[in-house]
Amino acid sequence: MSRPVVAVLDPIHQQAMDRLARHADVLGPGEADHWRDVADAVIVRAHPITAADVAAAPRLRVVAKHGAGLDNIDVAACEAAGLAVRSTPGVNADSVADLALTMALALSRRLVQHTDALRAGEAQRGPQHRGYEVGEMEAGIVGLGAIGSRVARRLIGGFGAPVAAFDPYLERWPEGVRRVESLDALLAESRVVFLHVPLDDETRHLIDADRIARMRPGAFLVNCARGGIVDEAALAAALHDGRLAGAASDVFEAEPSFQSPLLAAPNFVATPHAGAQTHRALLNVGTAVVDKVLAALQSVDA
Repeated sequence: MSRPVVAVLDPIHQQAMDRLARHADVLGPGEADHWRDVADAVIVRAHPITAADVAAAPRLRVVAKHGAGLDNIDVAACEAAGLAVRSTPGVNADSVADLALTMALALSRRLVQHTDALRAGEAQRGPQHRGYEVGEMEAGIVGLGAIGSRVARRLIGGFGAPVAAFDPYLERWPEGVRRVESLDALLAESRVVFLHVPLDDETRHLIDADRIARMRPGAFLVNCARGGIVDEAALAAALHDGRLAGAASDVFEAEPSFQSPLLAAPNFVATPHAGAQTHRALLNVGTAVVDKVLAALQSVDA
């Protein structure tokens, strides 16, 4: 029996590539331009898989996402064509949760402002010198899935912070997290808000100008979920006028160009979708997606 052909359109961990190569013929990034003609499976990270791709790939049986969110994959087209769709939810959750807390610490202790002031030959004094301990800030988490629950665990166990959350779909509620029944109520009471929801029709611009106006004055907002959940122009305006004390984002509506009005806003911290970019997370997610692809191919062949 001939080996399956798997196209990997975005870079994944080399050990995962080596694992895949033991069981399949692999087309790696840069050599997979013709993948639609030959691939039995495709693995992507940010690369889109459209309905046109599905229609142009007669051998394709499996579409896999290196990560959790499927917003770059036309899942309906894949399912209509009978393709198996796989992803790796929760595998990189610790890495993303770490970044969310890192961003909250950077905002609450004014790391960027202090650094910029020192580079300019000054040291901030008086009120500008002061920050917040994470444990003294009321934290609100929107979405208590794999990542949001880990953020809660770190806030409670590591910092002793009071934590509340809004998640209308969660049945089993984490211990120590106070349940808030509406998003608006959570926004109004939280000193720091963490976003950990998927991007879909329900959550697109979930945090818009109206919701930002409902937030506690002087609050912080951290988005390590998906670009598009936040109205970036509205958030930038709230930072410029001082309604919010600061914001941080690992994700943007325009990726991979990362063009955003937020990048010109004060008190803003950003990373280029780097939440899962740790050595351990990349190895774990790469291994998981490879194993899922191989299992799905074997199941289809059975």
